[in-house]
Amino acid sequence: MPELPELQALAEGLDAALSGRVVTGVRAHHPATLKAAEPPVEALEGRPVERVWRRGKLIGLDVSGGLHVVVHLMQAGRLSLAPSPSGRPARTASLDIDLEGEQALRLRGLSSTRRASVHVLDDAGLAGHRPLTRLGPEPIGLGVEGWRTALGGDGAVLHTALRDGRRVAGIGRAYASDIMWAARLAPFARAGSLDDEALARLARSADAVLSQALERARGRITTEMPNKEARVTAVHGPHGEPCLRCGTRLEHVAFNEYDLVYCPTCQTDGRIYRDRRMSRLLGS
Repeated sequence: MPELPELQALAEGLDAALSGRVVTGVRAHHPATLKAAEPPVEALEGRPVERVWRRGKLIGLDVSGGLHVVVHLMQAGRLSLAPSPSGRPARTASLDIDLEGEQALRLRGLSSTRRASVHVLDDAGLAGHRPLTRLGPEPIGLGVEGWRTALGGDGAVLHTALRDGRRVAGIGRAYASDIMWAARLAPFARAGSLDDEALARLARSADAVLSQALERARGRITTEMPNKEARVTAVHGPHGEPCLRCGTRLEHVAFNEYDLVYCPTCQTDGRIYRDRRMSRLLGS
């Protein structure tokens, strides 16, 4: 799934390419993509794009006249600016926003579930749009007290809390793993129990990991979200490789859709998490 660095780079590139361009048409190729009927999608036609922005894992387009397009790519959605297609749309095409200059902003779905969504909203709709209003703060520059507030509450474990957009926006499983590794924090530590020193390490690590990833993303993403993120990560990915810091074999916990990878020496005082779907500590 694209995360904050990739989506921010895409939003910046699309903002530079689309600002001032007039929408000439909108074509929905998959019936489940558009999630709102009012205002009608046809209301976008003839209006220039004012800006493109990102919040959390959402991409937004502001269009003149107080209209907004909010796109949630989910895990398999991809958004790209390309020449206006002719003929029958490709199987992966979900929606096209046609623009003057014979280009289109195309949303594609790389999986059969087609979970990516598009909402067309007016100002009031945007102000009340729950996927936006429920988001927590952005993580870069959040600071110790901001992280303390974000992670407090119901006692969630750290790796879950970092990926909860209601606590902090824009982090997914890839960068959550790298942030925890950089901060030497155990993935199954209770998020609300981190002391001042641990919170300081978390704040520094989140800033460093996400800022560096954003700079790398800006070098390869402008107006197209690639099918593969091609991230450079320290621990996210196949387990079994040596830790870049201490050389210990990286271990993992398998979930339904991904593996949580960590270093036992750097993060868990040598403890190995049980490699099974329920993810319980050995001996706990």
